[in-house]
Amino acid sequence: MTRAEALERLRTRLRAAGIQPANQEAEWLLAHALETSVSALWKDKTALLDPTQEDALEALTRRRERREPLQLILGEMPFHHVTLQVEPGVFIPRPETEELVEAVLEALGGDVVDRGRAPDPRRLLDLGTGTGAIAIALLHALPGWQGVAVDRSPLAVALAARNAHRNGVGERLRTMIGDFTSPASAPWEPDGPFDLVVSNPPYIRRGDIPGLMPEVRDHDPVEALDGGPDGLDALRQLAARLTAWLRPGGHLALEIGADQADTVLGILSPHIQDARILPDRAGFPRIAIGIQRSGDA
Repeated sequence: MTRAEALERLRTRLRAAGIQPANQEAEWLLAHALETSVSALWKDKTALLDPTQEDALEALTRRRERREPLQLILGEMPFHHVTLQVEPGVFIPRPETEELVEAVLEALGGDVVDRGRAPDPRRLLDLGTGTGAIAIALLHALPGWQGVAVDRSPLAVALAARNAHRNGVGERLRTMIGDFTSPASAPWEPDGPFDLVVSNPPYIRRGDIPGLMPEVRDHDPVEALDGGPDGLDALRQLAARLTAWLRPGGHLALEIGADQADTVLGILSPHIQDARILPDRAGFPRIAIGIQRSGDA
């Protein structure tokens, strides 16, 4: 079987399994099975797969047909100019979260400078960090900043630390176990208040979880999805304690559900000025952003 034939067969099987975009995923899986890059895949379309490569491709294809996330099959993923290792049991970041990073960088504007030699480098707090995606991507773009990344999962905290070192920001990111949804747990408070608080909190309504895509429902940890009956339990906990974590004039940025904008603005308005909701590339309201009121210090 040639590379071209293998790719066409793989596309057909992925489409039959309801996976889109089948063309792109087929290229990634074939390249992974051949232990090469997608760009190098087509140097010789007529090259034959040897039996070992065919077996490897078949095993990968079966995993994807069972709707195991592509990121877990590949073991890593790109995320806003960094590369993240992913593993079972830790929430996999999605493209919408890259847009959260972009919104933060745009909101900071003139603050995006290298303050690495300054006596008071700016600091960020990432609540529910998972793989470390948000904090690592921001520190990669903000070389003068430092950060604290928090998650209640020891598995996630360990993975975030590895990803930080892999992407060259390990010396500037402190990872720790903690649960921002629990009033009794805030081990990062002695490091605060911060100049920026970011989070992709659990925001799925509990009753909606069974209807999620299998890649999410069956593979992401439920605690990273379950936002309670209306999806906003975690956000309410965060907002209630925000004054202890975010300095006056500091920025807050959150990913939210596409139908939660009005309720989120109501929850944040007592603490955040200039609060606004930004759309994602598909036009859905997905990012809440604003500035801590000076009177809340």
